[in-house]
Amino acid sequence: MVLGWRERRRGVAIVLTAAGAAAAVASMLGVVAMARPLGFVHMQSNLSQTLTLASGRPDLAVSPNGEHVAVVWTEEYLPGRGYHRGHVFLRAVSETGGGWGDKVTVFSASDSACARHAAVAVSGTVAHVAYVVFDTCRDPQWIRVRYRACHLTTGECDESQEVASVDTDYNTITWVDIAVDNEEHPHVVWARYDANGRYGVIRYRTSDGTTWGEKLNVRSGFDSGSPAIAWADGYVHVVWEEVQSAGHQIWYRRRDPSGWGPFEYLCTQQPTFLPGNPDVAAGNGTVFVVWDWCYALGDDSYCERYDLVYRRSNDSGAPDSWGDYANDTREVGTDYKYYGSELTHYSSTGDPEGPDESFLDLQPSIVLNRNGWPAVVWHADRDGGEGTDYTVFVTYATTGTQDAVSWITPTVVGWGGTNQSAATVGVGEPGVDGEQHLHVAYMKKPTTSAREVYYDSNEYDEYVHIFLPVVERGN
Repeated sequence: MVLGWRERRRGVAIVLTAAGAAAAVASMLGVVAMARPLGFVHMQSNLSQTLTLASGRPDLAVSPNGEHVAVVWTEEYLPGRGYHRGHVFLRAVSETGGGWGDKVTVFSASDSACARHAAVAVSGTVAHVAYVVFDTCRDPQWIRVRYRACHLTTGECDESQEVASVDTDYNTITWVDIAVDNEEHPHVVWARYDANGRYGVIRYRTSDGTTWGEKLNVRSGFDSGSPAIAWADGYVHVVWEEVQSAGHQIWYRRRDPSGWGPFEYLCTQQPTFLPGNPDVAAGNGTVFVVWDWCYALGDDSYCERYDLVYRRSNDSGAPDSWGDYANDTREVGTDYKYYGSELTHYSSTGDPEGPDESFLDLQPSIVLNRNGWPAVVWHADRDGGEGTDYTVFVTYATTGTQDAVSWITPTVVGWGGTNQSAATVGVGEPGVDGEQHLHVAYMKKPTTSAREVYYDSNEYDEYVHIFLPVVERGN
């Protein structure tokens, strides 16, 4: 069962800036919802604010102390050029600051070069951004992975650095992810494919803050893609999906200062019900990996319904610490075992000819709080696969056991709504009451503009609201 965060009410919600103003208006309207305000950081915000230029594919990260939140995304450089290729922008906010800062240009696009995807990690007051650049935009000869450090307190960015490059006569790169360690050193992972976008190799590189080390293969010899990375407890954690002749799989591997450990398959080969879009989060000695899993194929052999599952290690991803595949693959949001239980089958599409790629599958994102408990966001179509009511869902946990997670009932983000997709999540400091504060960024298409990047949280009820009643005018 999926619940909305708050029942919709007739009227318009207005957020007041002072308790006195709230009381004055309440005395006239008589409808006030009171709660403890946290400040305006956690309210829904349109971060991109470009009516004619489409923005998309956001990534969000929170500093380890919960103070700073940073969001990056790509944005068209001319109308109609496609929101997956363009500028890279960053906006940041501090829990103790005065609201969201201005857009910071991480990369400026033109016909001669544009960005395809961006990812961010935060350490202290620095946002570490990795992004993929096409030279040229429409018919690139070279594709490069680049890195740039941006200072959240000043809005200034250091010079960009090249992490990798490929000649498109032989290879292509479309996706990148980044993590940062406790010494503020970046770790970058990407998939390098052949010129036709097949036979992916998972690649990794890190910097000591001065120079970049050797490019290393995390996985080669098979068709691998969609990598995600996390860093915690002295380990690099990487997950990816893989296509072999017998089907699709989800794989994991970790690295310590001595090198890469063994391969761990988290989902065995699936020839029909395909797993994909893995994400990983780690901390406090635990590692969680989440992915979406095709439940029902459509008439044209693409997925129409998905399950959302996870596996967990209680020993920092060590070999043989992932439990039993049959018993410890569990559903996000309920903790039901994947095998033998009634699961929630979310509607979405894997149809490459259907909605644009930002809507495909469920595309989950996961993060852990300081105690090692997860929060997950994803998108799904509430119209049952009609493609007209995509919205973002969230669930999280603050307690559990060594074998189980006590999830809250999955809810929609904010007011819910349509045309929402490609969400990403971060976790802030817990409240004095133990409630978990979440930060969410996602894509949304307002009715009067191109697709925008929005911020929201799970704290709608933490503010003073006035609901204006609807008054009908007589004839």
